[in-house]
Amino acid sequence: MYLQRSGVKAGLAAAFIAIAVLAGCSQQEFNAASVASETHSPLLEDDHESEPTFLEEMAACQRATSSQISVVNSGAKKLSAFLAKCEKETGSTSWCKQVARPNPDSIGTFRCTYSTEQAHVFVHPDEKTWQCAIGAVKLVQDLVKQGIKVSVIYNWWRPEPYNKNVGGAAGRHPKGTSVDVRFADKANQNAAQKLLCKMRKAGKLRALGYYSGTGLHLGMGDATANTWGKSCP
Repeated sequence: MYLQRSGVKAGLAAAFIAIAVLAGCSQQEFNAASVASETHSPLLEDDHESEPTFLEEMAACQRATSSQISVVNSGAKKLSAFLAKCEKETGSTSWCKQVARPNPDSIGTFRCTYSTEQAHVFVHPDEKTWQCAIGAVKLVQDLVKQGIKVSVIYNWWRPEPYNKNVGGAAGRHPKGTSVDVRFADKANQNAAQKLLCKMRKAGKLRALGYYSGTGLHLGMGDATANTWGKSCP
């Protein structure tokens, strides 16, 4: 088959970006210059998740194919291995279990996408992404040590079509490079955002999103290293 040079170059560039992102999650170090070069997104929310009404869910829910379910199950089989690694590196059982779980508020959409028998677990089958989740747990632990009240961690990996069904963006959670964190209230969310802005400047995460509720998006290895919802000071 004939391949144009531009297509080959584009493919190599995409592969390089993917490798760089995963390496960043692994090392918990990011190029400060590349982070600084990204601007604040004009979008109110560059990623989103919402729980539809029953009628919306029945009308718009896309069922996962057998191959998509197979990928989810291949990751679920690695749950014990992921938890062991996460707990070893963080010393936390509860946070590690939470990060491997989809948004508990979107359980209806989860069941619509898969089935009522499907285990409510999302573990990315590519183990190179695991450090993104583990790194996020470590940042949450740092926030708690500084007096921030965290309610729940969720949305590490959000595969398709579940991601589409909850209104999620295509380029972040489906790649397993980010985690969402919900805080006790707006005051804790705002305090956490200020601390995470400093952590981002220090190279501990690439992207930082501010949700309209009480949550934040921790883009540990997101390809787009920007902020959205609320800019960093």
